[in-house]
Formats: sequence, C-alpha cells, structure tokens
Amino acid sequence: MSICVTDLFIYPVKSLRGIRLERAQLDIRGLEDDRRWMIIDDNNKFVTQRRLPTMALVQTQLTDSHLILKSAHGECAIAREYAGKGAPFSAVIWGDNVQVLDEGDAVSAWLSEALNEKNSGEQHVNEKNVTRQKKWRLVRLANQPRPMSKPQYLGEQTHTVFADMAPLLMANQASLDALNAALAAKGETPVPMNRFRPNIVITGLAAFAEHKLAGLMGQGYNIRFGYPCERCVMPSIDQMTAEKHPSMEPYITLRSINSMPAYGKGESAKPANPKAAAFGENAYLAQAQSCLVLVGDKFQVLHDAS
Repeated sequence: MSICVTDLFIYPVKSLRGIRLERAQLDIRGLEDDRRWMIIDDNNKFVTQRRLPTMALVQTQLTDSHLILKSAHGECAIAREYAGKGAPFSAVIWGDNVQVLDEGDAVSAWLSEALNEKNSGEQHVNEKNVTRQKKWRLVRLANQPRPMSKPQYLGEQTHTVFADMAPLLMANQASLDALNAALAAKGETPVPMNRFRPNIVITGLAAFAEHKLAGLMGQGYNIRFGYPCERCVMPSIDQMTAEKHPSMEPYITLRSINSMPAYGKGESAKPANPKAAAFGENAYLAQAQSCLVLVGDKFQVLHDAS
C-alpha cells in the first residue's frame, strides 16, 4: 500500500476550528494561512483550548479579502491585509516573545462574547469589587519573524508563526485507528482526527510507524520529521461541543499504547517518557522553495536523516 495524503487542514486562528482543504501551499513556515492569528489575554499571553474549551466552537473561513469568524453569536470579519492603526507590541507564546498587531476593539468585543459564555471561570474582580468577564484580543504577527523553535530538531531555516513548535503536524490514519480500537475495547467512544488538529493526514503506514521515520519524499519536495508530538489534554475536548471527557480520554488510552518515545541524537537526545502520550510527528519542509501539496499526493519513506 502506498503512502498517500488523505486530508489537509489549516487553522487560521490558533485553537479555533480548522478548515479542510484539497490543496495548500507549503513553505518553511508551514501550510499557507495556518495559525496566522492567535488570541491573547489581558497579560498579552496566548490562549488555547487548554484554557478556553469554547474556542473549539468558533468556526473560521477565509475569502480572498477577509478572515471570517462564526459562532452562535453571529459573524465577525477581519481584513486579511492589516487594517488597524496600532503599533506593534510584545506578546508571549510559550517561551517566545513575539511582536504582534491588534485587530481592534470591535473584534475583541465579538470574541469575548463568543468565548466567555461557557467559560464562567474566566472572570476577575476589579478594584471596585465588580466581577467581569475577561476580554480576549485577536492579534497577528507583526513584520518581524518569531524566534526559531528547536532548530536542533526542526532545521536551522525553519520558522513558525503561531504553531506551538513545528510548522507542520503530520498524522497517521492507522495510528488513529489503533487508538480507536483500544478505546472501543474499553467501552469508550472512538474519536475523530480533529481531536489532534493535524495539518497533513496520511495512510499507508502501520500504526505509530511514523515515529521511526526520518521523513517522507513527495514529488519535488521532502518533509522531514523532527520529533514525536507530545500530547496534552486538548484531545480530550470534543471539537463539536467543547465538552471535556471526565476521564481524560482519549489521552489516557493513547498514553497506554503509544507513550512518548526517545528521539534526537547526541547532546540533543531525549529519553523515552512513559508518563506522556505521543500522536503525530512535528515536521518541516526540508527546502527553501515553497511547494504545492495535494490530497492524493504519494510519498516514499525517507529512512535516513542526512
């Protein structure tokens, strides 16, 4: 069985609902339009579903001119070409300080209404002892690259915008099938691939065999695998309802059948971690030129890391 691309996804706003594609441009920052915006809190720190599960309920759409956000509260349109007047300021995503531009008060008000409805814990008391919901702001990267994350695993030329670490997340359908079989054996409900928010989904490999490969060779481009993706509890959030599984499934089962393997070499070597779960591979395009990736693209295995 050949290795084949079966799905492509982008997530224009970090942690909001994604978009399924038939084709996408790929460069050293990942798939075009993937995680080009993020949401921050009052302290200018990034926010994800780990903190605000209702982010899963906000849909995204891209037109030639606008990013469209949709929720039960209606729609909000943001120009793809920056229309704000604010100056760049510093925000934090993981350990990185990045320069960002704010999309404005109207967008913030819309987001705050859409996201706060079920997140009643996200409130604080001001100096007048009045409790109010927190405000969330939408930002994009200013004209300054984000600091490089883990070049020892992801290549010296690799950059990301607002992805956690790597430009690409590759997922193997057989690995999801194995997880769902293990869940079913425990009487748990199988989960869809959207729980893991991949960019590229492939078939043709055995379950979890992706962790043993250096990468994949496509027609005119190579994708290198940097290291396995250590999962947090976010896959326990139903992407259609924003509800968390009370027993942290599928995380618990995933950890039991595919814990975090060892990776890296020499001074960059990391030992296996049986207390953490792995799903998918953090990956990057191993060339400077951009390329087009299509559903249906075929790959060959890249065995060595040279």
